[in-house]
Order: sequence, then structure tokens, then C-alpha cells
Amino acid sequence: MKSFVFVLCCVGCSVLVAEEQRTITVTAAGEVKVTPDVVLLGLDVRTREASLLEAKRGNDAVSRSLLKLLGDHSVPRSSVKVDDLDVSPYYGEFGERQETPVSYNYKRAISVRLTDFDKIEPILSDAFDAGLTNVSRMQFRVSSQRKHQFEARRLAVAHAKEKAGHLTELAGMKLGAALQIEEHIEYNEAAADFFMSAASHDVNRSVAERVSPNERAEYTLVVQRDDTNAEPLGLNTPGQVSISAEVKIKFEMSP
Repeated sequence: MKSFVFVLCCVGCSVLVAEEQRTITVTAAGEVKVTPDVVLLGLDVRTREASLLEAKRGNDAVSRSLLKLLGDHSVPRSSVKVDDLDVSPYYGEFGERQETPVSYNYKRAISVRLTDFDKIEPILSDAFDAGLTNVSRMQFRVSSQRKHQFEARRLAVAHAKEKAGHLTELAGMKLGAALQIEEHIEYNEAAADFFMSAASHDVNRSVAERVSPNERAEYTLVVQRDDTNAEPLGLNTPGQVSISAEVKIKFEMSP
């Protein structure tokens, strides 16, 4: 009887281990400086009377005057919006509060969009004459922000690739393709650098009010009442708005 012996031989068998991928991750930002072409004004009309009805009537009268003068300055109605109304009872100062309201506060906010910056000072001066009590906002914006956002993003990606290339060169490596891209959300509120909240104005006296939005530029508006010889002061340049983008990109590297 014949017997057969089977011998299994594994010749030249090897296990291939995948080489660990070499990568480099960098972050970079791109920024575009743009001259704003739109300004948003926040005009507040505040009245306080013992009677709620009287407070409303007084506020309505001033608000109508403001809307009329905006039309006189050729501001389109589409650029004017009444966007806030606040009514609250006033019970007196702390420590002397009454059980029933001493008076009523009535506030109406009017937003105005302008593309002609030369109109800012005349409108505000006439508005104070008409009874405006507060300027809550003067914010400069860029109407074509999306286009500039694209440019900022392009610069950010270019800077990231340049940085990654330089680092890999210093390490004696070669830069490969991008493997992953992340964009950090940027809040480009058109003119955040120019946002300001002016204090309430005393409307019973002649005064030059100076509005300083942070440290970038200075705006001076003149409220003229009794002094007809007062010299009007022009508005300074609104400066520029920064529109930025930031990206994080992972690139592959090779020896």
C-alpha cells in the first residue's frame, strides 16, 4: 500500500505593511480691505409723559417729522424702516418707587440706509432739530461683501499652500495634494469696527456731538440750534472694512 505525504511549503511568503501616510496640517488667513459704500443709521425717538396716550402722541409727532425730513433729503422709503417699539411704565427712582406708574416711556426706533455719506451730517442735524433724542447706531457696510469674501477665501487657501510648501521644504520633503479642508466661520459684520452706541443727546442746547467708533476713524456731527454762526464740521473718511477668511488644510507629504 502506497502512502502519500503532502508537504505544504510556503515559499517567499511575506506580509505587506502599509506605510504610514505622512501629512502636514496648516492654518492660514486671508484678509481684504474694502472701502464701505453703505451706512446704517439707527435713530431713536424717546418720549416720557405722565399719560401713556400723551407719550405716544408726542412720539408719533416726532416720528412723522423724521420720516418727512428723510423724504426731503431724498432718502427712498425702501431705505427707511421702523423696526422697534418699546413701551414701559416708570415707577420712580430706586428707593422712591410708587405702586402706580409715575410716567410712561415710549421709544420708537427708525433704521435708515444711506449710500451717500455726505447726507449723514445734514440728516442728523435736521433730525435733532425735529426732536430726535438718540443715535443708537452708525454702522458702515460693504454691499458687495460676498465678492470680497470669495477673494479673502482665495487668499487664505493660497497662504495655506505657501506655508505648507515652505515647511515641507525645510523638512526635506515634498508637498502633495490637499487631503482635507476646513473653513473657520468668520463673522464679517460689514463694519463691526465702526459700530457705535452714542449716548442720549441733550436736545435743549446748542452742542457739537462727537461720535468716535473705536479707534479707526472719528466722526463729528453738529447740532445747531441757537448759534447760527457755528461752523459745520465735515465727516472724516469712514476708513476701510476688513473682510477675512480662515482655513485649515491637511496636505500629504512625500520624501
